[in-house]
This record gives sequence, structure tokens and C-alpha cells, in this order.
Amino acid sequence: MRMRDLSSRSRSISSQYFPLNLPPGESSLHSLRRGMLLLLRSSALRNLLRTSAFFLFFGTVLMMATTLLEGTFRAFRELRHEEELKFLYFNNETGTDHFIVPNIIHLIRFNKTEFSFVDYICTQAAFRNHRPDHFYIHTDSPGGKFNGKYWELIERDLELRSRIRILPLEPPSEIYGQQLNPEWRLYHGGDIARIRTMMKYGGIYLDNDVYVIQNLDKYRKFEIAINWDEGQFLGTQVIIANRKARFLPLWLDSYREYHPEIWYYNAGERPTVEILYKHPELVHRVKVQFGADFDLSYNLYTYKEFDWRALDTIHLMINHRHYMDPYYNVTPFFDENVVKNYPYPFGGMAREMVAASGMENFIDKKI
Repeated sequence: MRMRDLSSRSRSISSQYFPLNLPPGESSLHSLRRGMLLLLRSSALRNLLRTSAFFLFFGTVLMMATTLLEGTFRAFRELRHEEELKFLYFNNETGTDHFIVPNIIHLIRFNKTEFSFVDYICTQAAFRNHRPDHFYIHTDSPGGKFNGKYWELIERDLELRSRIRILPLEPPSEIYGQQLNPEWRLYHGGDIARIRTMMKYGGIYLDNDVYVIQNLDKYRKFEIAINWDEGQFLGTQVIIANRKARFLPLWLDSYREYHPEIWYYNAGERPTVEILYKHPELVHRVKVQFGADFDLSYNLYTYKEFDWRALDTIHLMINHRHYMDPYYNVTPFFDENVVKNYPYPFGGMAREMVAASGMENFIDKKI
């Protein structure tokens, strides 16, 4: 029955294109040509329909992708605009109820390949008293390598070492086309580098001889927190900032008038007078607690009853001891043995970190 139906259908198709009953006067050859033409037209129509369907599908996909990309770009642009406006009405006196500064401590080491005892103590204090997620050490040290006994101790402290990232950074030699003072290049360059580092990453910048006493999380709720003691210029030893803090680009831009002959003009005097006197709301002003005042540092080496624990950080001013410490000739350098009997506050601070870090255990293993 099925074969009969197929045969019947086949005859029907054949008769459509190649009719058996020819019109009068038409030869079989003409009939064959006419059938072939109809068949070709039908095949072309099917191909045209297939091609049209493909382009319709492709066009739909392309239109959807374009709409998606436009939406993504619009969202990114709005997010960027929102970031730029984030601090427009920010209150740096009250801050916010959540962290807006990444928990990263930044250290800048130019022309310093060897870690000293004080470097070690300060790194341990920052690690143990604040507990950052990471340390970023920005350095021009060849291959990002450090050396010396105290760096080896850090290498052995696996918990601390696992949080350290070493990033290459060359000290600036100029700013806005102006050559830095060659004698002070590492210092003026370091001032510029810390601003740029904060603008790139945000986080907590510390001078290498800043000793962290308390956890600093309370300052991570402000746009930027910086030392600005009463009657003084701002201090750059501790900077805790969101990378979008409004003060940072203004501070960097103030270097367009660079005075190479004045030690602290561009780092502290000019931004205080030209920016913060006019717009103090740009920063969370920290008085005393960052321990940047000379008298506080002086007490570390002269006043046995000094209550250093009341501060959040303190600048050891270790490179200035030779003229500020009246007992410098007695103890011109510090190590784990000297501080055992050092009677002034720094001795107690150092002994705490020696014990907390377990460095004597590592030393006993003969580094």
C-alpha cells in the first residue's frame, strides 16, 4: 500500500515538472526545459529563504550583543561618575559606618636593600598590632630582593611573609618637568611616590620607622586621615586614604610650583597653606595620635615615664637620633641585644616585638 502511494506521489511530481500530456505544438524537449526551469526556481527560492533566515538570526544576535555592550558601557560610565562624586558631600569628621580604605600597608624603600633591626621591629608592629591583609613594599631594589639578617628573619616568619608583595618602583627624578634636587631626590621623590601610591591603590602608607601601636581600622572609615597637629603643617609619615580621596590629586598638583631648595615645602607647607587652610573638610584631621610631633619622638629616647601606649602610631625618627638623642653616643645603633637593657621607652617597644615575633627562636636556629 505504501509503495503504491509513493509511486503515485512520484508520478504527480514528475507530471508537475515534466508533464506527460504535452500542450499542442510543444515538443518533449521544450517540456523538459520548462520543468528544469521551474525546479531551479523552486531551489533558488528555498536557498533565498535559508539565507534570509540566517541573516535575520545573525542580525538579531548582533543587535542583542550591541544592546548588551551599550548597557554595560553605560553602567560602567555611571559607576565611574558615581565614584568621582562619592566624596563630594562626604563628612570627614564623622566618616562612614563601613570601611572605604583597603587594608593594605604600603612601605616605600628607595636605595635600601638591607633590612635593619628597626625596620624589622616596625614591620612586626604593623603586622601584629594592626593585622593588614597585605604589605606592598615598593622598591627599586634589583630584582625586588632584600638582604641581611633581619630580612631573613622575615622570610622565616611564614605568616608575615605570606602577606608581603614586592613591587618595583623607581624613585622619581622630576615632577611636572622640574628636576628634583639631586641631593634630596630620594626624599623628595619618596614624598611624591607616596602620593602616587595612594592614588593608585589606596590603603595605609607608613614611613619605614613608624611603629604601629594600636589597630588603625577606625581611620579606614574616612576619605583620608592624615596627621595635622595644631599650629603645624601636615605630617606625611602616616597616610590612610581611599584612592579617590579628593585631597590627593590636589596635593600632587601643588608640586607644579616645586621648590627644590626647601626640605619640607612641597610635602607639607604648601599643601597645608594652599589647600587645607582653605578646605580643611577634605581630610580627617588627626592631632597627636599619629605621633609625628618632634617632642613625642624625643621622649622615646629620653623620658622613661613617657606613655607611648596612648598613641595609635609613633614616628621613631630613627635617622634623626644623632642630633636629637642626648644619649646617642652610648647607643648609636639598636639590635636585639642592645634593647634588652635599654632603659627608655623604645627599649620596651622593641622588646615587645622581639618576644611577639619569636625572633630569638629563629636566631637560635642559626640563620
